Amino acid sequence: MLIAVDVLNRFPKPDDITHIMMYMFPRQFGLHNVFTSTVDRQKTAQSFQDYTLREEEIAQKFPKNADGCRAVHIPKRLRGVKHLVEQLQVLHGRCSYAEMLQHYCPLQDLEGKKVSGQVVHESRATQVRSTPAVLRLTRKQKKRYSDIQMSEFKGDSIVDLATPISNISAFCQAVLSKTIPNGFWGGDRNKKCFLKSVHHFIHLRRFETMCLHEVMQGMKVLDIAWLAPPGLNQKCSRSDKEKRIEVFYEFLYYLFDSLLIPLLRSNFYITESSTHKYRLFFFRHDVWRYIAEPAMASLKVKMFEEVLLDDARQILASRRLGFAQVRLLPKQTNMRPIMNLRRRTLPPGKKLLGPSINSVLSPVSTMLKFEKSLHPSRLGSALFSVGDIYPRIKAFKASPASSSTLYFAKVDVEAAFDTIPQQAILNLIQKLPSQRWYRMLKHAEVKPLDTGKISKRWHTTARSMDDASTFHEVLGAVAATAAKKNTIFIDGAAQRVCDARELLALMTEHVQQNLVRIGKKFYRQKEGIPQGSVLSSMLCNYFYADLERTRLGFLNGDTLLLRLIDDFLLITTDRSKAARFVTVMHGGLPEYGVNVSTGKSLVNFDLVIDGAAVPRVDGRFPYCGLSIDTTTLEVGKQRESTSGTVCQIGMLPDTNIPVIFNALSVEYGKCQGQNFKRKVLSMYCMLLIL
Repeated sequence: MLIAVDVLNRFPKPDDITHIMMYMFPRQFGLHNVFTSTVDRQKTAQSFQDYTLREEEIAQKFPKNADGCRAVHIPKRLRGVKHLVEQLQVLHGRCSYAEMLQHYCPLQDLEGKKVSGQVVHESRATQVRSTPAVLRLTRKQKKRYSDIQMSEFKGDSIVDLATPISNISAFCQAVLSKTIPNGFWGGDRNKKCFLKSVHHFIHLRRFETMCLHEVMQGMKVLDIAWLAPPGLNQKCSRSDKEKRIEVFYEFLYYLFDSLLIPLLRSNFYITESSTHKYRLFFFRHDVWRYIAEPAMASLKVKMFEEVLLDDARQILASRRLGFAQVRLLPKQTNMRPIMNLRRRTLPPGKKLLGPSINSVLSPVSTMLKFEKSLHPSRLGSALFSVGDIYPRIKAFKASPASSSTLYFAKVDVEAAFDTIPQQAILNLIQKLPSQRWYRMLKHAEVKPLDTGKISKRWHTTARSMDDASTFHEVLGAVAATAAKKNTIFIDGAAQRVCDARELLALMTEHVQQNLVRIGKKFYRQKEGIPQGSVLSSMLCNYFYADLERTRLGFLNGDTLLLRLIDDFLLITTDRSKAARFVTVMHGGLPEYGVNVSTGKSLVNFDLVIDGAAVPRVDGRFPYCGLSIDTTTLEVGKQRESTSGTVCQIGMLPDTNIPVIFNALSVEYGKCQGQNFKRKVLSMYCMLLIL
């Protein structure tokens, strides 16, 4: 079933064929297209413009006459395809999308058994205009799925409820074979090549792309009769062949952009998982709704409170900060809420996109980075990337204490961002600014990429008002680093002076009045700080650094405390300090909203807390994807988890073979060899650092 706003649903009459052709071949009609037109970044943040609705553009290009009709001249190249578009329109109206979905992608119960759904047909009059058929679950099936509580899910993983990707591919190929007339292909060879590309497209992982050049491989354009100009009785010239390829490219782009992708979106919720790296999962909408609604309802009670629509509109109209959107990410047997604060939204009553929340908060982030450089001790044991772990351990190993027996203890704060008390973090951030005014300066960095392209990025830095250093003096230390090799620095002429009080007010408003839209309603986040914000990591580091000073002050001398956001790791020669550290953290710290995930705690010695033994690991100690030798402090990549399975890449069912492809992404294009070489060299350099 396609979305209701699809052009085939909106124009079901035979008189609308020319209108449909303008959607299929916009370049031939002189309309905005993906091949020759420039994308307006004020209207979309995507790489390509959305062509689902282009009625306004068509009305401006082809205005109606006095009779209410449009005088549209069909290009000569498209006159032979008109009857095929008519067949496409008819086949789309006759296609039983819901029955095909139920046949190829049937519902699965929790034991993996196939269950049947009840298909309810709409009248023939409304079948074409909206959804051809609606699949409804029986009352027993609804209860079956609605009873799935994420906290009580007994299966191995939520992703087991996803539809197998082979079924998705079979469904899409069957629908496209049934709805697209064979005359479009000019032979079985071209049709098989297209269906093979559809199969490959559905199997792509995250960050993998596919180009039309790859789709065209193996196809014979000269076999397609409707691409030939009318009355041609001679051999095809080079210019004629290029024109045929140009028109066929438009047709292929329409099939993927306006048929295949909407078909997937209207029938499946597509998401990644926090435990399967780049692999994508396809959940039927009815299945996803009944497993996600309990988790979303729990969020609305614990983390959010509803805001009246009029109040939400008034708040949004009085500030630059927009609203966030939340989605749920499968994580083993529960769900992780993810907020998108980088998305640019359309303000009410306007046609141009407004700035994203993170871009509005950019001056605040720049100020916090400046304060970090001035007073690094305020951040305690905070790490800002996995690469910061090795230098800290190397410095600790150089001390005399590392020659003694080492005790490791790791604890993980449960839902760190969502449990930080808002008032406590606001009281803390009021003490952060050390300047009354900040000067914000922008500069551009241009450098070549291994792919042959040029990267240009703007960076903003903050300085105090009495800092008279020039741009060249500031770059002296920055340009000397290895990461800035072969980089051109361009000074920006514009400067901006920001008041610390205004920055604090903006930060306070962001924490206390973070509006989230779920469906058609608005909610305010009443607990925690916005996850996904450009400020969240820095605020969390400052807050937990204060925890270290007030509650973990006994960790001094022969100890090394590491913390990457909410993952604490203690390395010490004093066993009593390690035991006390785990005991304090397991006891909970309500004033900091800290509640430790007891199942994720690890030690390398025997320790019992409240009658339960803390999991013990000997040999190599895992931490944030790395493994640390408990005797020599050697650091390497983590290969196995505490349960013995390969980390982050999964295992094939009933085997010991790791699914490596879940952790890889392949760049399909003309420079596959260069891309592979670049990735291998970058991985080799990373291993050398470790």
